[in-house]
Amino acid sequence: MSPIASIMAAGPVPLPPVKAPSLEGLSVRVPLAEDLTSEDLITRFHEKKRALATVRERAEGEHVAEGDDVQLDVLGYAEGRLIPFSTRFGFWTELAPLQALPGFSELVAESGTVGGSLQLMLDLPDNYPVESLRGKPVRFLVDIRAARELTLPDEESPAFLKQLGLGDSLDAVMTALQEELENELSDNLWVQAQELVLDEVARRTEVEVPRKLVDEEIRRRWATAEGFGMVERGFSVEEQEEAVQGWLQDASTREQAEHRIRVGLGLKAIAEQDKLTLSAEKLQKLLEQTTEPFGLTADDVRAALRESPETTKKLHDLGWHLMVVEYVMSKAKVTFEGAEQG
Repeated sequence: MSPIASIMAAGPVPLPPVKAPSLEGLSVRVPLAEDLTSEDLITRFHEKKRALATVRERAEGEHVAEGDDVQLDVLGYAEGRLIPFSTRFGFWTELAPLQALPGFSELVAESGTVGGSLQLMLDLPDNYPVESLRGKPVRFLVDIRAARELTLPDEESPAFLKQLGLGDSLDAVMTALQEELENELSDNLWVQAQELVLDEVARRTEVEVPRKLVDEEIRRRWATAEGFGMVERGFSVEEQEEAVQGWLQDASTREQAEHRIRVGLGLKAIAEQDKLTLSAEKLQKLLEQTTEPFGLTADDVRAALRESPETTKKLHDLGWHLMVVEYVMSKAKVTFEGAEQG
């Protein structure tokens, strides 16, 4: 049986009993955010220019070029085996140099064509995330499914500045972008505070997380990221099993999965102990707050809740998580370094 079939056929692993972790004296200190750099401003300005670029779909067989948006299928192999987490299907990216994978984008731009396939030979950098593969020669198989040529606007043209809507000069635009980035840093500090609080909840949740539960969590994430795509493209059962084993055997992936499970068990126990309830109105409000940054309206949320039983359940589960996190944060003392107590 293939890994995907096994995942679909398997029932949920029973959850262990958990005593609700205490929220007494729950306190975290959020470190200062790193200062913005000129590179941060340049990157954001580049993103704004690309968003206003003139776009042309490249034709089948046409060569791609640096600066294009390209849609790729990618498989990476080292020592004859799939590189864990390297498989990507149908993802869009700017064809620009990658710090994590030097030479990859340059080789695609050099000889890639829309609808074509490439085999790229590279040496992984010394800072590659998978420590055992650092410095190793690797082979990437790349299919270029589509590409878009972007013609960027003249950054000094009045028409571009007006369309950008951030000021009537480059200096004014850069000042506005700096304010935008600073606001995002401020928002990210609260996200970091939530992560630190949940780390503490996990630490206080006394439970032995079953290995089978960790395996199930990893397998389901692998299925979403790689597995279903491998099935659609006719990969053998052996190749699928090799891919999922790469995930299951990665120590960092197992640690992260166990942490997510421990947090979830702790929050579930808190909700049950404190008899928290999620009303329809509360669910709607929480989902609206979460989806608003993505441009979704209250009507969009209501429509999503009615879309299908599966979607409704997923959104309801998300609402429960958001509600309990909000409840826990209300009990926590959060201090931001360099600022008044939050």
